[in-house]
Parts: sequence; structure tokens; C-alpha cells
Amino acid sequence: MSKKIKMGIFGFGRGHALAYCIVDAGAEVVAICEKGEHLKPAADSPFANAAWYTDFDEFIKHDMDAVLLCNYFCEHTEYAIKCMEAGKHVLSETMSNVTMAEGVRLVRAKEKTGMVYSLLENYPYFKENLEMQRMYGTGDLGRLVFAEGEYVHPMDVKTYNTLSPQRTHWRNWTPRTYYSTHALAPLMQMTGATPTRVTAMTAFRPEVCKDTALRFGDAAAIILCQTDTDAVFRVTGWAHFAPHGNHYRLCCTNGGIEVSPTNGKMRLSFCSRPEKYTEDVTEYDATWPDAELGKKAANAGHGGGDFLSIYYFVKALEEDVEPFWDVYRATTTASVAILAWRSVLNGSAPYDIPDFRKEEDRVKYENDDLSPYPPMHPEKPENDEYDVDIPCSSKPYTPPPLWIENHHRVCRCEDPVPNDLEKEFM
Repeated sequence: MSKKIKMGIFGFGRGHALAYCIVDAGAEVVAICEKGEHLKPAADSPFANAAWYTDFDEFIKHDMDAVLLCNYFCEHTEYAIKCMEAGKHVLSETMSNVTMAEGVRLVRAKEKTGMVYSLLENYPYFKENLEMQRMYGTGDLGRLVFAEGEYVHPMDVKTYNTLSPQRTHWRNWTPRTYYSTHALAPLMQMTGATPTRVTAMTAFRPEVCKDTALRFGDAAAIILCQTDTDAVFRVTGWAHFAPHGNHYRLCCTNGGIEVSPTNGKMRLSFCSRPEKYTEDVTEYDATWPDAELGKKAANAGHGGGDFLSIYYFVKALEEDVEPFWDVYRATTTASVAILAWRSVLNGSAPYDIPDFRKEEDRVKYENDDLSPYPPMHPEKPENDEYDVDIPCSSKPYTPPPLWIENHHRVCRCEDPVPNDLEKEFM
């Protein structure tokens, strides 16, 4: 494309911050779909003139090249397919699919329509992770043996409840393996390796869910992946423990690289040092590979990843090429998340990761719609049980009524628990 890319945003709560990144990437925001009228952009914003819609089906008719999906985590696939069928490219802000069958439908829709699909995975674009990618690409570290990725994000009670205002909100039902792209994706981009087999286990600690409506009692899930390069990834998905933060490490036949936990510098180590290096261990500051892009990234969220993930999507459209985070890598990361959870529920049994480029792998999962998520707005059941296909907790767990009542006090979103039920837990 030679013209300026025109983009729409579906979901302006999260989309508002990303809208600035779209503008900085050289594209323009021409349409917004959002029910919350209070989120309308101010008159002096760079997207104040964007058309405002509250109905998705009307929004998708707007004259635009691509749509950024910022709707609920568990509802992206349906809207991504609608966008592509309407002739719009798609940038998906979270996990591409939450069931295996959704992944099959997504890949088939992309191939049928010929539209560009990309996952907006921002964590590979931290400058430290880009430096690890650069260093691995030199070949000086040798072949990958083992890599680690951690996404550790504990929250206090108020934050948990504020971010999950309804009992059926997706955050309350997301298994600990499902939110793992922030840990896995940087390793895949740094090394080019793809997971082919997965196993996982959890630490069941329901006390971390005290006074929330979280429907799982796990504090963390540890995921192990075999890769197509015969290396091993150890990935920690969304985890609740200390210290809060992210950590990545590459361990190779000649040496390794990570961010030092003591000073935040890159820590480059060798067990078989090439001659051009003078020290076995070196610490240094990471720098942006492109200084001009780095200036823009430095002002964006998630360590600059919000800007760079959008920038490379826009460039892919301008240059008519497929982005790195295409539909196949996106559905691979989703398959790791989904099948890791099945591993947890089945005694850490290993599962092969399908390659949705292959029709035989698609056929295997095309009717597999097992999901841990209830309907977003169901009738409230009397026994507080919701219609789900698989549990989101590794062991049976339901938040006590007193904890639900605390959730209600924070959110003021649902009827309080009757007093007679409270007495059972006092």
C-alpha cells in the first residue's frame, strides 16, 4: 500500500493508549467502536475526528484498511473473522483464540480472505529483549539449549476486583496457563524456535485469591515446551508471587544472555568464549537497535512494545508482506496455552502442539470448542455454578461467599450475597 493506512479500533478502553501508537507509526485512526460514551476522545486529540460507533456491525462497514481488536480477551476470534470477511486486516491485542476450534476457524478465514492477521504481542519489543534477539542472531552464543520466560504480575485485592467487575468477567476465569504469550513470545522471536510439545503443572494456593471473585485457586503455572530445534523452553504464565516483573534468559552451547536481576544490565556469559570477546562475563546497557524508533518507543507503554508492535504491523501493510506474528505463530502460542492447561488437568501429560498450516492438524481440532469461560452475561444461577466445559482451577475451588461479598463492595456490580450464606464462613 502506498497510501496512509486507515485503522479502526474496537474497544477504546485499552485502545485509547494504543491509538497514539497508531498515529506515531504513521497511520491514522478513522473509526472507533465503543459503548462507553465517556471514552470519546477529547476535541484536541489526534483522533478526535474519528467516526464513533456503538454497533460493531455498523463499525465494520466503515472505509478503513485494518482493525485493532481491543475487546475482551476471550472474544477476539469471532470479531477477527468478521473483520477479515469484511475485507479488513486484523491486529489482535490479546490471545488469538481461546479454543482449539477457534484457532482452526481463524486460520481458515485468513487463508480464504487473503487478509493480513497479526498478534499484537508487545513483550518481544522491550529493548532488552531486542538486544537478546540481536545477540542470538550473531551465532556467537552457539545453539540454543534452554530458554526461560517469566510473566509475574501479582495484584492486590482492589486491583483484582476493579479489573474484574462482573463475576463472569474473563479475568476471573482465565487459567494460569492461558495468559502466557508475554512469557513465551519473546523466546520465540529471539530464537526463531517454535514449540512442538508441551507439559505443565501448577502451584495451588487459593489464599492469593482472598476477597476476590477469581474462580481458580492457582498462584502460578509452570510450562515446559520442546521446540522444533530440540531445545526446551520453561515458561511462567501470568503468575502471582514475588518479585513482580518479567525475566528472560537464553542458555546456549557457547554462552548465554539475560537481564541481570541486580542492576538491570544485560549479562552476557560464555562457557566457550569466541576470540573476539575478551571477558567470560560482561555486563552492559541495552540500547534500541534503531535510535529513531527507540525515541518513539520510549514514550509508549509496555517498555516500548506497544508502539513497536503496531509500527511493524503498519509497515507490513505498507510493504504488502506478512508480519512475524502472523496467524500461524499466533495460533501456536494459543495452542501452547490451551494444551498446557489440559496437561495440568490430566496429571501433567504431554501434548503435541498442532501446526495449523497442515490440514491434518486442523481436522483433529476443528470441532474442539472446550472452554473454561462461561457466557459473559448469563442468568445468575442459584448455586453460583456457571456453564463451563472445563475447570479453570487445577483443583476444585469456589470463592467463599464472604469473598464474593468483598468483590461486590469494591465493584458495586452485582447483588450482595444473602446474609444466611455469609454465616457459613464467619
